[in-house]
Amino acid sequence: MTDQTPSDRATMPAAHNPVIERRTVNNANRNLLKYLRPGISVLDVGCGSGAITRSIAEKVGVEGRVLGIDPNAKLIEQARQHTDGSGLDFQLGDVYTFDTDERFDLVTCARTLQWLANPKAALINMKRLLKPGGFLAILDFNHEKIHWEPEPPHTMKQFYAAFLKWRQDAGFDNAIADHLAELMEAVGLIDIRVEDQSELSKKLLPTFAVDSRLWAEVAELRGPQLVESGYITDEQRLQAIVDYDTWIATVGESMTVYMLAVEGRQPEEQ
Repeated sequence: MTDQTPSDRATMPAAHNPVIERRTVNNANRNLLKYLRPGISVLDVGCGSGAITRSIAEKVGVEGRVLGIDPNAKLIEQARQHTDGSGLDFQLGDVYTFDTDERFDLVTCARTLQWLANPKAALINMKRLLKPGGFLAILDFNHEKIHWEPEPPHTMKQFYAAFLKWRQDAGFDNAIADHLAELMEAVGLIDIRVEDQSELSKKLLPTFAVDSRLWAEVAELRGPQLVESGYITDEQRLQAIVDYDTWIATVGESMTVYMLAVEGRQPEEQ
C-alpha cells in the first residue's frame, strides 16, 4: 500500500477526462442560470480544464468578467488553450489560500468540496471573495445516496465501496451535499436555499449509455489511484469496468446520482 496525502488523492489525473469535458452550465450546473446575466463578475473555484467556466463566460458576455481557478497546473494549461482574450481568464489557485483584490457578484464551486478535507475553511475563503450582496453557489454530491436500478454487478459495487473508503480515509465527506446548508450558515451566509439537482439517467434516454458509464470512467481514471493505495487490485478494477459495461448494455435501467445545489448570499453590511 502506498501512502497518499489528501491532496494526492484529490489531484485529478492528467489523462483526458471525458466526464468533465462534457459539462456545460446547461447540462451540469443549471442552478447557476438564475444568476448569470450580461456584465456580472464570476469566480469559478475548482474550474478544472474550464469546460463549465467557458460556458459561464458565454452567458455573461464580453462585458462580464469570469475567472477560473484550480490548483492543478496541467488543467489550467488546458483551460488557457481555449481563452480568446476577452473577460475570461484562468489562474493557478488553491481554494483555501487564493487571494485577489477583486470581489465577485457570484462565486461558484461545483463538485469540488467533495475533494476537500476542510470544506468549512474553503467556504470562509470563498465568502471573503464576494461583493456585498453577492452569491456563493455550491453544487456537490452525497455519494452514499447513489441508486441503480437494478443493482449493478458485484464487481462494480466492490469498486464503488473501495472508492468511498479510499475517500473517507483521506478525510473527504462522502455526504457533503447534505451538510452544505449547515456549513454555509456557520460561515455567515444568509438566505440559504437548497435545490435538488440529482442526475437521473434512464435506459429510454439516448444519453443513457454515456451518462450511466460515469463509474466505469471513474474506475478508468481514478481507479489506478485506488490500486496504488491498496484498496483494490488492478484485476478487480478492470473486471468492474467490463462487468459494468455489460450491465449498461443489457439489464441496466437507470442510475440516479444524488446532488444538491446549495446557495447563500453575502450580507450587504460586512
